[in-house]
Amino acid sequence: MEGIYEYKHNPIVRRIFLAMLAPTILMNLTTAIGSVADTMIIGHYLDDKSLSVVTFATPIYMVINTFAALFAVGGCIAMSIDSGKGDKKSANEAFGVSMLLLAATGLLLLLSGLFFSEIITGWLGAGKDVFEAVEEYSKIILVGGPVFVMNIGLAFFVRNDGRPTLSMIGMFSSIIVDIILNFVFVGYLGMGVSGAAYSTVVGQLVSIVVIGTHFLSSKCTLRFRFVFNKTAWRIVKNGASSALHFVYQFVTILIINHFLSKLVGTDGVVIYTVVFNLSTVSLSVFEGISQTIQPMISNYYGEKSYVNIKETLRLAMLTIFIICGGVTVLLEVVPQVVPIVFGIDDALLIGKSAVAVRIFATSMIIMTINVVIGYYLQSTEQNLMSMIIISLRCFVLFLGATFILGKCFGMNGVWAAYTAAEALTFLVIFGMVKVKQKRLKTKGVNADMLLLDKETRDGIACYTFNCGKDDFEEYKEYIANEIGKVLPPDNTVCKDVGVYLEEIAHCVEAVKERLVEVEINKREKKIIIRDNLKHTGFSENWQKRLSEESVKDYGPVLGWNRMCIG
Repeated sequence: MEGIYEYKHNPIVRRIFLAMLAPTILMNLTTAIGSVADTMIIGHYLDDKSLSVVTFATPIYMVINTFAALFAVGGCIAMSIDSGKGDKKSANEAFGVSMLLLAATGLLLLLSGLFFSEIITGWLGAGKDVFEAVEEYSKIILVGGPVFVMNIGLAFFVRNDGRPTLSMIGMFSSIIVDIILNFVFVGYLGMGVSGAAYSTVVGQLVSIVVIGTHFLSSKCTLRFRFVFNKTAWRIVKNGASSALHFVYQFVTILIINHFLSKLVGTDGVVIYTVVFNLSTVSLSVFEGISQTIQPMISNYYGEKSYVNIKETLRLAMLTIFIICGGVTVLLEVVPQVVPIVFGIDDALLIGKSAVAVRIFATSMIIMTINVVIGYYLQSTEQNLMSMIIISLRCFVLFLGATFILGKCFGMNGVWAAYTAAEALTFLVIFGMVKVKQKRLKTKGVNADMLLLDKETRDGIACYTFNCGKDDFEEYKEYIANEIGKVLPPDNTVCKDVGVYLEEIAHCVEAVKERLVEVEINKREKKIIIRDNLKHTGFSENWQKRLSEESVKDYGPVLGWNRMCIG
């Protein structure tokens, strides 16, 4: 009997991870897909000057993404951690304040478009020949700013609330609408670049409507609370690393373009454009893996469910080696496909670009590992370490390696800088972890390499029941015996677990992969029950227990039912 319900790898964590993974990656890819589609349609119907209008307006999109990431990611981390703790009030405060900050950002963008579009166009560097067109395009995007930031915010929060597929559908619907309206506005009605801008804004608005249907669902736990306290500052700290990524990306593009044009001329800039586009698309996929773990890590961190954090990271690393390893092999074998896809037809440039792609491909696995580690630290509110990592790998070490290797090895040295910066960053991460472990030890905390308390981690036991395999009555008896080893049988917590399992017994069906899990945290004297059953017909007795002190929280979390007792 001993260990019959213990799984080596938690099936619930695996199912949540897989449910989050594909929608999150695809959601990340929507921006890149939409940008490529817009460029192709504008290039087909309009001239080269019109394409340059979109290029000039790129910094506006980067500003929108920077602030959206700052408040949306920061708020999602705070919400998930508080949700893990069972503190719904604070979780909803994080959601409400984040949406308020996003709305304020959107209002500033709108006012900038209405009253300062001419000044902003001057800042963007548009020449006289395209100034009017850039101003018109930028004004529409800025006035539509509230739609952009609110859409990104809702997509993140609804995903974290256990509906990643709905967020993905919303984001993809924006692309479909955008493409269709581009053909109508630009191709049929002849509205020029302003038509492209309008189609993008309308597409984002449609996405808001689709994602907003989550608030009509019984599984929605999001509630608007606008109590600032220290919540706004906490959100900013949590989202700073994600925002810095966009800032560094913009600055490094300018610096490296200038460096390459001096080093090897225009060809170098063209090849860098290929490498940059490849890295952007690749990171959309690889950051999708990192963003998949964010709500899981933050929630488990709030619960102090450290074994599930470890399992989540194991799945992330396994996914990295499968996906990134496969992409790396593909790029090493047929690198010339990349420059051809990005429109290069000169044989010499294709050859040089292929070499650049091969060199860049060597950085992919370690790059993704560093991104995952950074997101892990960010998701557990270890924000200083997270910001150091993003600053090193995206700016300090990357630019340093670019200049040194570029001077020594020319253009190929610039591409090798990606791998060098990531490898050096990984070594710095290892050093920082060792230093923090020593600091925690002086405070009486014996931390592992994930900086989690070993005693708490080792004192957690998870017992999972697969309804398609075993008898539920036997499972309940087994759980009672295991809890009895930690708590007296007449303890309120022990009783409440028994009552809850009795209440859901009639929901158990003998079908494959209906799962119930009881997690016993011996050190915290806390029990967490997770299941994917359809709860119906709870008795009045249980309804009363929900308001008692021992029952800390009950409701959907990450798309699963969760009960916290203790």
